[in-house]
Amino acid sequence: MGVVVLAGLLGLGSGALMARIAPLSKFSWAGLAIAPLWLLLEIFFEGVIAIIGVHVKAVRIASAVAVVAGFYIAWFVFRYPV
Repeated sequence: MGVVVLAGLLGLGSGALMARIAPLSKFSWAGLAIAPLWLLLEIFFEGVIAIIGVHVKAVRIASAVAVVAGFYIAWFVFRYPV
C-alpha cells in the first residue's frame, strides 16, 4: 500500500510542476509529461513489488492509476483554480 501512496505523491508533484511550467494554451503537454514518469515508475515498482511479492499485478495497476490520478488532480487544481 505504501508503494501506491508513493506513486500518488509522485504524480501530484509532477502534475503541480507541469501545471506551473507548461504553456497555458497547450493541454497536450500534460500527457507528454506523464509518459516518462509512468515508465520510470513502472520499472521501479516492478522491482519493489517483486521484492514484496504480494498481489503483484493489483499493486502495479493501482500504482499506475495513482500516478495518473495524482497528476491530473494537481494539474487541474493548479491550472484552473476556482
